[in-house]
Amino acid sequence: MRGPRPGVHTSTTLYATAAVAIVLALAGISLVALLRTTLTTGVDASVRTRADEIAALVQAGTLATVVPAAQDESSVVQVLDGAGAVIASTGNIQGEPALVAPSAGGGLHTEAALPIGAGDRFRVLTTQVGTDTVVVAQSLGPADRAVTSAGTLLLEVLPVVLALVALITWLGVGRALAPLEQIRRRTATIGAGEVTAQVPLPRTRDEVYRLAQTMNAMLERIGDASARQRRFVADASHELRSPLATMQAVLEVAQGRDELAVWTVAGTELQAEQVRMRRLVEDLLLLARLDGNAPIVRHEVDLDDLVHEAADALRRAGAVRVDVDPLPALRVNGDPAQLARVLQNLTDNARRHARTTVHLALLDRGDRAVVQVRDDGPGIAPEDRERIFERFTRLDEARARDRGGSGLGLAISREIARAHGGSLEVLDSEAGTGAVFEVDLPLWNG
Repeated sequence: MRGPRPGVHTSTTLYATAAVAIVLALAGISLVALLRTTLTTGVDASVRTRADEIAALVQAGTLATVVPAAQDESSVVQVLDGAGAVIASTGNIQGEPALVAPSAGGGLHTEAALPIGAGDRFRVLTTQVGTDTVVVAQSLGPADRAVTSAGTLLLEVLPVVLALVALITWLGVGRALAPLEQIRRRTATIGAGEVTAQVPLPRTRDEVYRLAQTMNAMLERIGDASARQRRFVADASHELRSPLATMQAVLEVAQGRDELAVWTVAGTELQAEQVRMRRLVEDLLLLARLDGNAPIVRHEVDLDDLVHEAADALRRAGAVRVDVDPLPALRVNGDPAQLARVLQNLTDNARRHARTTVHLALLDRGDRAVVQVRDDGPGIAPEDRERIFERFTRLDEARARDRGGSGLGLAISREIARAHGGSLEVLDSEAGTGAVFEVDLPLWNG
């Protein structure tokens, strides 16, 4: 069973150190190889130059038995006759047998060892001059020792460099992760009741800063949602308590008076409260589905037909006059039942507040369809135009005129409009009186 993987701090340090180790190792190998090649090339150039000098002396017939030594004591020379006998050599190998056989051929090659040089490797060049053979050899010992010293130095320095890289990476990553650790600690201390909690913002405007901003925005949304939920639960509890209390009171009165007439009246009142409670529960369930972003069953909807149906229902109610502008044929994409509920809520609201007339209009605004519902009632004060869309909000006049309402109709209508990619707003009335509700929806795109 595998153990836990190392954290970001440790793994980043390990990966960075390993990467530097690989790079330094490759660079060291390349450097040592380049140094060896360069030194060997220098030795080869020296050997060729020395061979050319000796060949010139042989051709001129002025070569002495003892060849003058070069400045580099590691360089030796022999001249062999056609039989392979040594006829001239440098003083440092005088009396030594031939370094190579006369049949070795010309060219430059490396000998692992010669009778001289204490086991050093030699670069050997043989050149044919007439019947004589010029042999020039130069030790690779200094070059080999320089390469060995360089390799040893690199091996000694590499662990120190890697240790410094690991330390610097560890400190650098720790410093970079410090804001994240602060965010983690602050997030771990945030409780369910801290609706205004925020995580600290780092001083640097980098990715961690943007992460902290995103988390603060998320916490703000969660706090707002939590506050709305608590307010919603409190309001729902209050609204449900009222019909339950009424039903209990009616039952207690009926039980206290065992009369058929009293029970008949009680049954009527209980039925009305039951209808009110059922509507309230249905509204609450619909809001819960909208809050949960439940998918909407979308169809092609003739919006002008829905406006006509809403106007006909309003006329059947008979309380106000209904005026409808000529309706263009506009189609939207959505749930016809939910869109019809929006229009019903708006027309019912307009009927309750209108003095004499409710006006309906459908407008084509490019790629948008706009439904307007206007009434000639007292209107809505500017400071209340957003508050009326809050759940369980009923203005004093509306509460007085519609005691049975739950205050959820406009909130539901706005949520449905938003779920369909639209909006629901209250506008200023051009007539100076009354309220204008405008539903904006995207047209059907086919």
